[in-house]
Amino acid sequence: MPEPRQFFFTCALIPLVCAGAFAACATAIGPVAERGTSSARVDGTASGIHLDAELLAMVDQRRVDTLLIDRALRDADPFRRARAALAIGQLRMTARYSALRKLLVDGDTAIAANAAFALGVAKDSSSRVALARAVSGAPDAVAREAAWSLGEIGEPSRGVITIALGEGSVRPRETSPLAARAPAVRAALLLSTAKLRPVPASLITPWLADSAADVVRAAAYVLGRTRPAAGVRALLDVHQHADEEVRQHVARAMVRPVVGDSLNDAARAALAILMHDSHERVRINATRSLNSFGTAARAQILVLLNDTVPNVRVAAGESLDVILGDDRAAWRGVWARDTVLASRTQFLGLARRAGLDVFVAEEASWASHADWRYRLAALDVMPRTPAVSTTQLVAFLADEDPRVRTAALLRLPEPITDTLARAQASAARTDPDADVRATALRRLGLDSTSRTAAPDRTEAGIAVRPLADYEQLVRRWVVPGARQPVATIETDFGNITVELLAREAPLVVESFVRLAQAGAYRNTTFHRVVPNFVVQDGDVRGDGSGRAAFSLRESFSRRRHDRGCVGLATSGPDTGGSQYYLCHSSQPHLDGGYTVFGALRDGSTVMDRLTQGDRMRRITIQ
Repeated sequence: MPEPRQFFFTCALIPLVCAGAFAACATAIGPVAERGTSSARVDGTASGIHLDAELLAMVDQRRVDTLLIDRALRDADPFRRARAALAIGQLRMTARYSALRKLLVDGDTAIAANAAFALGVAKDSSSRVALARAVSGAPDAVAREAAWSLGEIGEPSRGVITIALGEGSVRPRETSPLAARAPAVRAALLLSTAKLRPVPASLITPWLADSAADVVRAAAYVLGRTRPAAGVRALLDVHQHADEEVRQHVARAMVRPVVGDSLNDAARAALAILMHDSHERVRINATRSLNSFGTAARAQILVLLNDTVPNVRVAAGESLDVILGDDRAAWRGVWARDTVLASRTQFLGLARRAGLDVFVAEEASWASHADWRYRLAALDVMPRTPAVSTTQLVAFLADEDPRVRTAALLRLPEPITDTLARAQASAARTDPDADVRATALRRLGLDSTSRTAAPDRTEAGIAVRPLADYEQLVRRWVVPGARQPVATIETDFGNITVELLAREAPLVVESFVRLAQAGAYRNTTFHRVVPNFVVQDGDVRGDGSGRAAFSLRESFSRRRHDRGCVGLATSGPDTGGSQYYLCHSSQPHLDGGYTVFGALRDGSTVMDRLTQGDRMRRITIQ
């Protein structure tokens, strides 16, 4: 069998043999005619439900059962075979990777696509030749997943990726192996290059002239995210592209350390246009790039601080300590103009970082504010120096809200040696709030168990459930005709409606629905909002420090992190809990690493309006 580089060369240089560049490649792996998708043909019999439940339990418990996988792969139901293929990758079942490679040519594209995706989740470098063949000749849905998987495998795939993109070709968009593929496949292979170091910028830049917007978008994403010098220069040519997302990526790339002196004027000229773009997401990225120019961009940043969109103003304020320096009148001016909590919290912190006491009166007012969010902000901006004594923290240590008390304990001088500090921490050991008690014990250097695991939990916090529970989930959401739940997230600015993808992530959706119905998602805050990235909520304490008394494992699927997706927030593998996020814009680098369990149906303008610290009233389920 030829090596990957030779294989793609064959397709590129012998078009008569390949019959349209890819026919020989497709013949080499057998028939790949598309015969529909399997997602609607689920066996709803008792035996079928039982087998589905066994598969769900196996993946949830990370228990490798090759006999069960083999039985599911032989099953007549194509949806079940597709799920079994995905399970092989998620559980890293190396003994069944060869089965996945065979499934790449399955007549059902959903099965073949899941197999291709699973090989990427497993990062199986020995499958790169089979995946390269799928990119060449498989149906679009399969080829797209195969291209993604080559990127996940990374450096071992460099050869097949670069040859496909047209390495050695004068006109890669016309003569490369990838040229004959559909835009979705071209875009997927371009995105795969983001995992290579260094990225092959010279092979990506020609695709910025592609006629398909999603291909240009993919090329711009890779160049905008990794910022190779040659790529940034090429991006300047598409800074007024008709596609908004392309302009986002261009704006992101134009940072001062990358453009240097040679591209400084051109980059500043492009940003001067992009900062007035009709789409706020472009303006946010342009603003961040302008911040990198420091005081040279002062006039433009001051304009952006008056933008009508709060998150543009938040982005503009990220470097105010540099932009405004010790100009006290300017600091007072931005404070007077912007009353948004996120902006004003930012102003307080940055003024302190600049060594200014311009907002001393405001800090004092916030320290006694009726809203705990303001008191916590006042505590957070206190200088982190030895000059901040325990005496100054006493009021916060006695605050009525446990979130403020916890934060105050964390601010006690390190190490805790003075008598007052030890007395305060010792007193907190009997606090009514479990998190305050646990924090006090940790600060005193004592053992702490902040929560006791529920009796039906393992030591890792993952639920040990009877098979009947999994069968119930299958009946509720996975069988044919099962209605997918809809969640309404109520905020102070309106509602966000999302469809929950229970068929693809039943365990995560079940947890989310239960928490919502139990009232856990009431009167919390969007504790993390990164403009043009994510809006995050679901912390029951409302400040981002809360931890669920359980853990959820990832439920990977082929769902992408597109704008408006809902994902399960984690702090590492299998650490999901109650927190979730919504994406402002597509984030391909998150694909395959986090569970996407929902998709925005309505309320995108509300999602965009939210800033850090805004309230989430409640979530209802229909």
